[in-house]
Amino acid sequence: MHKTIGVLLAGGESRRFGQPKAFAEYHGKKFWHYSMEALIDTTEKQIIISHQNLLTKFKEQTQVKVITDDHHFVGDGPKAGLYTAMKNEESEWFVILSCDIPLISGELIQKLLAYISPGKKVIIPNIEGKLHPLVGVYHHSVFPLIEKQLVNKDRKMMTLLNQVNGLFVTEKELNIDPKIFSNINSPKDYGMLLNNDKISESK
Repeated sequence: MHKTIGVLLAGGESRRFGQPKAFAEYHGKKFWHYSMEALIDTTEKQIIISHQNLLTKFKEQTQVKVITDDHHFVGDGPKAGLYTAMKNEESEWFVILSCDIPLISGELIQKLLAYISPGKKVIIPNIEGKLHPLVGVYHHSVFPLIEKQLVNKDRKMMTLLNQVNGLFVTEKELNIDPKIFSNINSPKDYGMLLNNDKISESK
């Protein structure tokens, strides 16, 4: 049994973005590469939970194991992705990252993992008052609760967080820049990301 497994969540349809977000580029690298590199730096094994339409594309570009949502919960969001990872892999802790956070770093994951303590079931960043469940550390013991919630058609990650003993760590405690949590949901977000780079370069 592994101590940590990194789970890249890429099962969404990217409707608002207009194209698969995972394969958008930033500084010459695809978005998903940033999340995967952070996971490779900090976890013993990695797995990608892919949308069915992207399965072949991912498999062509990586040696990491790529699977789709468990057939019982296809399309049920990030909670289904976490469920699928836990059902298919044995590990004490599962570190999940979405595929649309190109400013993410392994350093942040290391800091979250450092907060592991007896009795805590999840460790989630609380950044500027907002919880980020898709950048989190989950104990394998929450699996039955995730399954129960999915069976009851509850897809919300917040329901899970509200029902387990979690640790919510602020940006001050993590000593990180909140902007690394900028997830790119729309073409406007993407444009702002690229434009901020241009502004920084011109200074």
